[in-house]
Amino acid sequence: EIASSSDEDERSPCSQGAIVSPREQYTTMMASDRKRIARTFKSRGLTIQSTALDALLNVLSRETHDETLFAIIDEIKDRLITGGGPGGNVVTTSLLEEVVAELSRDAKDVTDEAVQLLDAFQTPRLEFDATRKQFSLLDNASEKRSLYGKATDKVDMFAQRYALIQQRILRQDIFQPKLVQGMNSEGAHHTLTPVESLLGRSGRRFLLGMIVQVEERKYYLEDHTGQIPLNFSESSLLTDGFITENSIVLIEGEAIDGVLYVH
Repeated sequence: EIASSSDEDERSPCSQGAIVSPREQYTTMMASDRKRIARTFKSRGLTIQSTALDALLNVLSRETHDETLFAIIDEIKDRLITGGGPGGNVVTTSLLEEVVAELSRDAKDVTDEAVQLLDAFQTPRLEFDATRKQFSLLDNASEKRSLYGKATDKVDMFAQRYALIQQRILRQDIFQPKLVQGMNSEGAHHTLTPVESLLGRSGRRFLLGMIVQVEERKYYLEDHTGQIPLNFSESSLLTDGFITENSIVLIEGEAIDGVLYVH
């Protein structure tokens, strides 16, 4: 019995030191992975900081090792090539975090970024400058916003709407002046005539303005220069839908005795 017990002790793995604890196995595996990842970065011409390496190991523990690692390295190299960066070819923790966050974005992230909830009193507002023909961003601090607008706010709203539509109309080909007038020029060139310029002029003109009801059941065309009564007895609509009061319309017509007859 004593000899038998001695033989079992000799064959026991514990006596030979073959059993390794899970903690030791994990430590050995992590050390091996650190060396392998560091060599992979070095083979690509990169040097990864120790803190960044620890963070990368944490990421790779939840992902497919090689595929994710190479995707991260490729993205890092692209960023370093295009952006340069103060660290040269050194991969920092901040750079690694940006790359991992970018590669982890999905359709839901894009949707969340596209849809934002903004306070009505803080929403940026654009203003169109008709003189310079460009937009400018209004400073929120320079204007006091309120739920109840003033009379001037309504006027400014219609003026801005008119200016936006006018600059889009003027970009159409038929309203663009031809640099060279030739025999084979296709299409005619038209200009927008202000209401105040109709006085003393005959023939058909193109006008851009807003339809307003100055008197009951009597409509006028109004722009920033004046207004003129409208006669729709010979008019035809070239678009689908309805035209209501306060609509901005492009009209071709002829002014006769102070009335604009719409064609």
